[in-house]
Amino acid sequence: MKNQNQDHTETPLNRRSLAKNIGALGAASLVGAPRAMGFPSFFRGRIPTTREHRDVLMIGSGFGGAIAAQRLTARGQSVTLLERGRRWERKDNGEKTFSSLLTPDGRSTWRSHWTPLPLGPKFPVIKGTGVLENNSLSNLQVLQAAAYGGGSVVYGGVLVKPEERIFNLVFPDFLPFSQLQSYYDHVSAQMHRADMPEDIYQSDAYTHVRVMKQHCDRAGIQTALVQGGYKWDLVRDEVEGRAPPSVIHGEAVYGTNSKAKVSLTDNYLAMAEGSGLLEVKTLHSVTGIKRGAGDLYEIEVEELNECGEVIAKHTYTCYKLFLNAGSIGTTSLLVKAKALGWLPDLNEHVGEGWGNNGNCYALRVGIHENTGRWQGGPPALGIEDYDNEDTPVFIEHPQFPLGFDARLLLYFSVGINPSRGRFYYDAASHKVKLDWPQGEANGQTLVNRALLRVMDRLNKANGGITSSLIDNFKRNYNDSAVYHALGGCVMGKACDEYGRLHNYPGIYVSDSSLMPGSAACTNPSLTIAAIAERNLDHITLNDF
Repeated sequence: MKNQNQDHTETPLNRRSLAKNIGALGAASLVGAPRAMGFPSFFRGRIPTTREHRDVLMIGSGFGGAIAAQRLTARGQSVTLLERGRRWERKDNGEKTFSSLLTPDGRSTWRSHWTPLPLGPKFPVIKGTGVLENNSLSNLQVLQAAAYGGGSVVYGGVLVKPEERIFNLVFPDFLPFSQLQSYYDHVSAQMHRADMPEDIYQSDAYTHVRVMKQHCDRAGIQTALVQGGYKWDLVRDEVEGRAPPSVIHGEAVYGTNSKAKVSLTDNYLAMAEGSGLLEVKTLHSVTGIKRGAGDLYEIEVEELNECGEVIAKHTYTCYKLFLNAGSIGTTSLLVKAKALGWLPDLNEHVGEGWGNNGNCYALRVGIHENTGRWQGGPPALGIEDYDNEDTPVFIEHPQFPLGFDARLLLYFSVGINPSRGRFYYDAASHKVKLDWPQGEANGQTLVNRALLRVMDRLNKANGGITSSLIDNFKRNYNDSAVYHALGGCVMGKACDEYGRLHNYPGIYVSDSSLMPGSAACTNPSLTIAAIAERNLDHITLNDF
């Protein structure tokens, strides 16, 4: 059900009118760009401003925000949710809502002329309000979602539960593993978490997964099932030709056109909107948080059009504020607010404890077996190497769909990197930046060695090489691409153990910035969601 307050809709673009104005970028780049470019904002006169009040305000609609919205509205609380990205409605008729992976267009990219994926070439696109942003921070390329539904729109659908002994290496004592079990189960049910069915696993689209399993078996490497949030009957329709290919062609990071991948708009956000108590304002980008008069907080917002231009500015006041803008978004807002004296009493831990979740890629090429023209997603198998001599590591095999048989397999590590970064405000550039340890000073070298050691075993047993293609011919791994940004407002440090921001009653953090820089050798979404469920249980009972 759509909320009656939702005031932005997305419609197909007029390709002909766009091509007249921006033909130099090429036809492939124009698909999915905003339907009308209009005139630049400086021709439109004065930008209107408004000031409004809401008792409860939320920033961001990813896992933490969606759960917070559903929990509060279920208790009868009216909530206004500000989301910088657009609302994307997947169609049943085969029409593509999201950008293609191989021929990307403006729907792929958040307010940039170049596509955001850090692996492979950049493509020029019409600058607009697409689903994914690439933040260049301290020699890292950190990806961040920009869409209603947050990370669930652009993630691979991987929902992995940590092993208890690895969880205990990372998370604080006040959060025992046993305390999260019922919340893991609840999130799993909402997101349709399950193993890939055997008949789908045996289909042509997943040849690459079966080859990966054969190679591990020959090398004596143990594999583990990777559960995902998918409606497998809809994937089966793709496999059997009853639906256009989407999941089986590896769509994920620019959005999945098939409704097979479960999004937060299918469950938590749908329930919150169905209550009639959730007001959703998309294309509303928060630029500042300030302490107002009395118990109020002031939130500065830029309203955007679909081209990413500012068309209005708003100030919202509220008594309760939930920060769910992700590790980069939430942390940046708070670091800026402290530096500029807007929230001067934030403690010394704000901006600290950021980690990359041990993300690193490796690519094996020259494989003898056919790995499939299209490599379907999601990752269905992984390698648990928790007793590695360097550091515990989980290595999953994600899809690498190219449309032709390149005989290659991609690997992605999720490990325990002990290094942590720190965000700070750079007054000269007026930007929040990241201080991240470089070279051998960074514990990521431990994860990289663990990953490459496994690649060597696979190559020795099966043939093939670990290619430097993954890093523009520099190294045979790539650890600059961060898909799992975690930390910055860590629970028990910048916040209390339930996400209440220290020294500012009424401000809550319930997203990936709460995590201690690592998700204990797993993709973090399931744990972020379980912690949000646990925290909202306590907050709704005690603070509302």
